Amino acid sequence: MVELDAVTRRFPNGVTALDAVTVAFPAGTFTAVMGPSGSGKSTLLQCAAGLDRPTAGRVTLAGQDLTGLSERRLTLLRRDRIGFVFQAFNLLPALTARQNVGLPLRLAGRRPGQGTVDRALTAVGLLDRAGHRPHELSGGQQQRVAIARALVTGPAVLFADEPTGALDRATGRDVLRLLRTLVDAHHQTIVMVTHDPVAAAAADRVLFLTDGRIAGSLDTPTADAVAASMTGLGAAAEVAA
Repeated sequence: MVELDAVTRRFPNGVTALDAVTVAFPAGTFTAVMGPSGSGKSTLLQCAAGLDRPTAGRVTLAGQDLTGLSERRLTLLRRDRIGFVFQAFNLLPALTARQNVGLPLRLAGRRPGQGTVDRALTAVGLLDRAGHRPHELSGGQQQRVAIARALVTGPAVLFADEPTGALDRATGRDVLRLLRTLVDAHHQTIVMVTHDPVAAAAADRVLFLTDGRIAGSLDTPTADAVAASMTGLGAAAEVAA
């Protein structure tokens, strides 16, 4: 679904955030991206999602090469083919859950059909809370609304940046179970940046970055195995320093 081919992102200050990264995120899979602070996790997510342009290399999303697209075409692609979930829920407080979920369709100039919005709310288990405003919902429910909003356009891929970072452990696990269900039951493709081994263990694969390069991967991860790998990356970084 998403492919990065020798992607490098170098900033004007000379920092190389990504260094010739080649990786594929197959359709219908759940990948967690981990690494120390400054390893390039967020830059990888931004390049893969068309939010940032690589200095070199190529990004392909659902067969579409993003390299030469104009800003307008990139905007349209992000609007129609990509969903985003962040640590902050970013819900509009004056709108109900149903209205928040339908907002991407309205911004695209499309009238959100109640059936479309209700299907997204049903997918996250919140149809019965459709008329509630954010302050009437728990943190976990607000994140579920944010996930429904990301799903309402039927995205090819869902990018999540620390989606459980603002939640307590029990609520975070509920959200992770939801993401897992979206992959298993609906064949959704998910790429998630996280620092939490427990969150990463919900994925099919964990991709480890360090110094802008892929440092390894772990299939069918457990929280203990992820934590051990992260500890190893930290130790290697200290030796290199």
